[in-house]
Amino acid sequence: MRVFITILILGILSSTALSAKGKQTIEIFHKNMPPSITTLSKVLPMVNQYNKDYRIILHEINNPALGEIIKAYGLPSTHFPFAVVVNGKYTAKIDGKEVGFVHFPKFMHGIGRHEGNWSIEMLEKVLQDNMLLADENRLPVIDEHDEEDEECQD
Repeated sequence: MRVFITILILGILSSTALSAKGKQTIEIFHKNMPPSITTLSKVLPMVNQYNKDYRIILHEINNPALGEIIKAYGLPSTHFPFAVVVNGKYTAKIDGKEVGFVHFPKFMHGIGRHEGNWSIEMLEKVLQDNMLLADENRLPVIDEHDEEDEECQD
């Protein structure tokens, strides 16, 4: 199953312009584990529609070389399974509500941990209107029973 998903993602990426100077950026942080891969397989096709305006960069969270970039963005220092950073920001104000594109989106509700407060539709609004992005990143407040569990398999 993991091989099939990896092939699917590579197929999507092969049609994506990943390196054009002067474009805005969408950075997707993910783990190479389900349900992070499931989330990526649903987020990436929508994001890919914006590849003319954005440079899309995928980061595997477990890569030790990402420590500094994770810290620079203010992403969780312990464990998180998924995040989307648009032009350096993952916090936005949509319809009067602050959302953070960190942890799992709403369609993953019921997963039992790392449930975020965002949806793919909210992310798309931000890609269409960057003025929705907040001036500074703020981690969403979520009720986690295992936030400190760095070995979590998601």
